[in-house]
Amino acid sequence: MHTTITAALTALAMTTVVMGHLVVDPIGDIATGNRNLDIGSVSITDDGVDVFVSLTVDLLDGDWGKYMLFLDFDGDLSGSGDNDNPWARNVSGLSGTDTFVGTWLDGGGGVDMQEYVNGGWQSSSGSVWASLSINWAANSINWTFHGAVTGSIADGYNGFEIEVATTGGGSGDPAIDLLGDEGTQPGWGSGSHSSEQYYYQFSTVPAPGALALLGLVGLYGRRRRH
Repeated sequence: MHTTITAALTALAMTTVVMGHLVVDPIGDIATGNRNLDIGSVSITDDGVDVFVSLTVDLLDGDWGKYMLFLDFDGDLSGSGDNDNPWARNVSGLSGTDTFVGTWLDGGGGVDMQEYVNGGWQSSSGSVWASLSINWAANSINWTFHGAVTGSIADGYNGFEIEVATTGGGSGDPAIDLLGDEGTQPGWGSGSHSSEQYYYQFSTVPAPGALALLGLVGLYGRRRRH
């Protein structure tokens, strides 16, 4: 069982309220023993313009390991079919995904951000783009999605659903660990299934912040897929 911790912070009266969300996933809940694929926590925040996602694992390995974010901005109104992602990883339960972010650490690391458009995946060419930083001491992978809040709100979306997964380097590999309450995944040579995604609502609210804080508590929740 994971733990969700919600914190809200305000600064000066005319600044926006920033929500912070931390989902803690138990270490050791994977079938394979690969510490670099064992999720410890995921935090999501925003500053009214950009979105920040941080994934912590048990022990990062610079030689291998792949990390995937599945994002759904429109609540399944469109997006991919089931078990359909641009890296061909064997992860079911994620139909409706409209943005995929794949990340690797070997060879200096990198980010592959793709969008589901007109029935297929293609490299993201919109106004939102992702940058990557690695904190080896903290065993964390950190993404900044530049313009994600402002761009999404302009398109009529107030937040997004997210699933986080770890995997290997081969087509057909499963998710070794998932963020939700799916339990231990079977491991290499088997499929994997996501049954729970998290919803993050952007934190931008008008000042003053006191009443806004009361209204913001609980905006980050879970959604089970059946």
